[in-house]
Amino acid sequence: MCKNRERERVRIGMAEMLVIKNPAIITTTVGSCIALCMYDPINKIGGMVHIVLPHKTEYNNNGNSGLRYADKAVPALLSELLSRGAKKEFIVAKMAGGANMFPMLTHPILNIGRNNAEAVKKKLIDLGVPLVAEDIGGNHGRIVEFDIKSGIVKVSMINRGMKKL
Repeated sequence: MCKNRERERVRIGMAEMLVIKNPAIITTTVGSCIALCMYDPINKIGGMVHIVLPHKTEYNNNGNSGLRYADKAVPALLSELLSRGAKKEFIVAKMAGGANMFPMLTHPILNIGRNNAEAVKKKLIDLGVPLVAEDIGGNHGRIVEFDIKSGIVKVSMINRGMKKL
């Protein structure tokens, strides 16, 4: 008799990262933040980091985790994947988030979502990691689920349905 076991679901919060090599699902919720997923499909190792702001140097650190910032979090995720046995030549990235949660307000500081997305893309290019799928922008939050077994990232939005990356 074959049992249909539900994969373990692990939730990460703001400025948190998780890298695993098992059939788990990593999940988070983002608005202007970015959920960056990196995956080695050959070795079945994947990870997600929840990025809050674009650059550490532009904000007062106050002892906060470097994972909060795109310029620190993207290389940290890549480094952790490589330390767990992923091979750089196989790693691909997918990302979701970067929304403008206050579209009625026009002050440039409120472009955090767009700035986050641009910072992540730039850092991926710098590191030579291809971005193969994205769901960014708009003015709505997203629930992001990264299935390590398949490499599929599901992005759900209230009243907007779900899409697979």
